[in-house]
Amino acid sequence: MLNSITNMGKKTKKKAAPPPPPLTSGQRVRYQGAEGFVSKINGDAYEIALDGGRVVQATRNDLEPIHRRLSTKQPSNKLSSTRSSTELDYRGTNFEDFPDEALPLIEVSDDKEVLKVNEEAVELLRRIDCAICPISIVGLYRTGKSSLLNFLHGGKAGFRTGHSVSRCTRGVWIYGRPTRATLGDGTQVAVVLLDTEGVGGLEADRRYDERIFALATLLSATLVYNSLGSIDENAIGQLSFVAQLSRHVRFAPKEDNDVDEGDEAEEDARRLGAVMPAFTWVLRDFALELADERGDAITADEYLDRSLRPQRGFEAAVLERNRVRHVLGAFFPKRQCRTLVRPVHDEAKLQQVDSLSPEELRPEFRRNLEELKDALFAPEHVKPKCAPGSNAPVSGSAFVDLAQQFVEAINNGGVPVVSSAWDHVSQTECTHASKEALQLYSEVSLDLPLDEVELHALLEKAENDALSAFDARALGDARPEHRKDLKTQLAKKTKDWRSRNDAASQDACRKSLDQLYMDVVFESLQNLGKEEAGATDAAMRLEDAWSELRKRYAKDPRARGPARDRALASCLSMKWPEAAHELARRLEQRCDEAVRKEHDKLVGARAELAELEGSAAARARMLEDAQAALVSTQLEKARHEARCQAATRNLEEVQRRSDRDKGRWDEERKRLEVELERCRAKLSVATEKVNNQERAKEDSMRALPSPSNTAGKGGCACVVA
Repeated sequence: MLNSITNMGKKTKKKAAPPPPPLTSGQRVRYQGAEGFVSKINGDAYEIALDGGRVVQATRNDLEPIHRRLSTKQPSNKLSSTRSSTELDYRGTNFEDFPDEALPLIEVSDDKEVLKVNEEAVELLRRIDCAICPISIVGLYRTGKSSLLNFLHGGKAGFRTGHSVSRCTRGVWIYGRPTRATLGDGTQVAVVLLDTEGVGGLEADRRYDERIFALATLLSATLVYNSLGSIDENAIGQLSFVAQLSRHVRFAPKEDNDVDEGDEAEEDARRLGAVMPAFTWVLRDFALELADERGDAITADEYLDRSLRPQRGFEAAVLERNRVRHVLGAFFPKRQCRTLVRPVHDEAKLQQVDSLSPEELRPEFRRNLEELKDALFAPEHVKPKCAPGSNAPVSGSAFVDLAQQFVEAINNGGVPVVSSAWDHVSQTECTHASKEALQLYSEVSLDLPLDEVELHALLEKAENDALSAFDARALGDARPEHRKDLKTQLAKKTKDWRSRNDAASQDACRKSLDQLYMDVVFESLQNLGKEEAGATDAAMRLEDAWSELRKRYAKDPRARGPARDRALASCLSMKWPEAAHELARRLEQRCDEAVRKEHDKLVGARAELAELEGSAAARARMLEDAQAALVSTQLEKARHEARCQAATRNLEEVQRRSDRDKGRWDEERKRLEVELERCRAKLSVATEKVNNQERAKEDSMRALPSPSNTAGKGGCACVVA
């Protein structure tokens, strides 16, 4: 039974080694101590992009593929310059400014009654913006827990170790610089290591030890139990503090009802077991051969399961150890076991094991250590801390809130209640997630106005980004309600954006239409006022101007958004009648100008007639006839003017009704224009008649004898009024 396991990893010699298998593009490889990936394959040559940015050419024999799981190959003696695929890299691109040292996470007062979350650790943890995977190590004091953590994160002396019989770690410590791991589904996880104060010892306080163990268990995604030697009855007995876990932790608060306390405790323990972390038992200085009773080889996990089987007997000690086995199996259904041989044979070197170089460690220990790293840190094994009953990972901020809730419950003399703590964390994280999502949505900048489809696409993307940001942080039972409230607030902001876009669209379209109206329609009216065009021709040219305005408006890049068509319809309904009225006013002005000219001519004719005071009676009769004709013409003119005014009023009335019945308005306008032309024609005829009368009068005047001759003959002068 005491045979060493050092020979289990040796390779058997073969006569001819087979050629190495070819590599694939993107595969991780190691080249001369540096890691990288295959970026291009050129026949038998490979182009390797190293992590430092350098690109090299290499053959297959120069490259060592990096696998997630470790092989049984003997580890090289150059571990100091070559890092395995599962070794933690605490120099990740996102954590370079984190302290490369351990610092307290949970501090303890001198009397061990008050716990406190260290603010420096809080500040660091809140900066972790991805899922967090806390891995805690627990166990008896002076069993090398801190040394094991130093081995796990690369051999650096990050956690303080000691060589006396006194405890070295107080409370719970955290390594300041996490490592970022990418899981198979692309999830980013920050792995952090936690070191806890050892159980037992000269300063042992059983209640205090159980509280620290319970706190570490609640905060962990993976709990590593470190012990020396094999799993025997003594080792099981040393886990008695695990059996007391239910006394220091509850899943739900006690209910004041008639339910049997035993049934309630059993149900609470069952629900508590569902949120317990994964359990890894590390057996240090293990020197046994892993084999069953028949001598067949077994795995470390099978060794653990066999050791947790209940033992026969009714003695108090046996019953207590069986109870520990039962509690361990119930609380930690996901469990595994890993063994580590003694790191060195020399007892003097063992006291300074943290300062030894990798070459000074036993090859078997290095291989066992790599297997442990693979079991804890390989992407397929890393499990982030999640909220109970869900797969929602916890961020650094939520982890801090959870730790503060548990510490507060312990300081208040109570028992940490998992469900209550998670409810508080859920409310807090969902509130922060909502604020961050709203802030992200508020940072959207849009160049208004935008078309409805484009605006909808941009706002939908902004809303989806905000909801994605919320989903990335929010967790727990409060998430659905907060998400519903967030969608309501986002809907209000989206509605506000649409209102602002509509207002901007109306303003831009109005400015475009006002400018086009002045450039096209008003300019056309100005030109029509200067030209001698008929009413029908003027109306057609005005219609062409409006058509040109619509064409230019359709091509104007400024006129866009939801108000584009509404603005055009509003412009047409308001300005089209105005333009038609302006055209009628200008045509009427031209008609009035012609009437004034004719009136001036009539006034001149009256003056000439007044000078013919000495005309003969025949001339007087002719003048009277001319005056009568003039009066008749004036009356006819008045009638025509009245008709023009009536036609103008009718035209204005038709213009006011143009929006309701544009077709009837056009027909009425044509009729009035024809009537106006008819009036003009009659006016022209009347004017021509007056002209003819004046010519006849002038002819008659030339035919009459001169007034002076008539006076010489003693005749009398006749004055025609």
